[in-house]
Amino acid sequence: MTTHTLTIKDLRLNVSIRGEGSPLLLINGLGGLIRTFDPLREELTDFTTITLDVPGVGKSQMPRWPMRLPLYADLIAEMLKQLGIDQIDVFGVSWGGALAQEFALRYPTMVRRLILAATSAGPALLVKPADILGFFDGSKRANERKQEGSRNSLQSLLRFGVGKGMLTVNPRTYYHQLTALVGWTSLLRLFRLQQRTLILSGECDTLVRLYNAHILHRTIRRAELHVLNGEGHFFVVTSARRTAKLIREFLCQQHGDEMIAPMNAWGMFDLHLLPSERN
Repeated sequence: MTTHTLTIKDLRLNVSIRGEGSPLLLINGLGGLIRTFDPLREELTDFTTITLDVPGVGKSQMPRWPMRLPLYADLIAEMLKQLGIDQIDVFGVSWGGALAQEFALRYPTMVRRLILAATSAGPALLVKPADILGFFDGSKRANERKQEGSRNSLQSLLRFGVGKGMLTVNPRTYYHQLTALVGWTSLLRLFRLQQRTLILSGECDTLVRLYNAHILHRTIRRAELHVLNGEGHFFVVTSARRTAKLIREFLCQQHGDEMIAPMNAWGMFDLHLLPSERN
């Protein structure tokens, strides 16, 4: 694994590249650090997996003001251009699934295939910034609220993610990312997606419930849906091998409407481009 610091639109971004083979972009969920994808990447060493700390997360620079989701998509596009990648498969989970949709809609020729995990057509997480900020409040009263809300799905997910070192502990990060989703939806634009799309959902996900996956499945023209029985919101971590198997099978499918795109490279990594699909 190698990490790089790229400067894009005056922001320093921490980018991680690992493995060999076809390039696959992994976009994290709310507050997600690069290491969140470690279990999944260990199962996908036959792909060149590329992921990043989005602005304000981990080692990436915090923007001065909250950014809208389209600007995050523009940053992703510029990052890939700096890496010399013209086309890539994209995997987005939860908040990152919303960003993956926006990126595919804004830059359709850069995305060969799309995988949306534990996400929706918007917003990806139906939570209030105050709920997130309250979780990180160190006051005695806040701690009492945490205990009282021990059965709350959001609080449980945050405790699990922070405890495992997968989520940032900076409350400002969550405020920025939630602000990016205010007023955002892809619902009326999803019919424009031409990419073959795999939708993954946990049967027991209490944060982004299963009906969201069915909406995506019915709205995206070339979509297929797979429900992971017995899994919750963090199935990318708790069932990494199973998730990787589904990703690999989907990305390796051959279709008659595909053609081979030219290869490209960046640095010492042979980032072979995947077949693009005709509309």
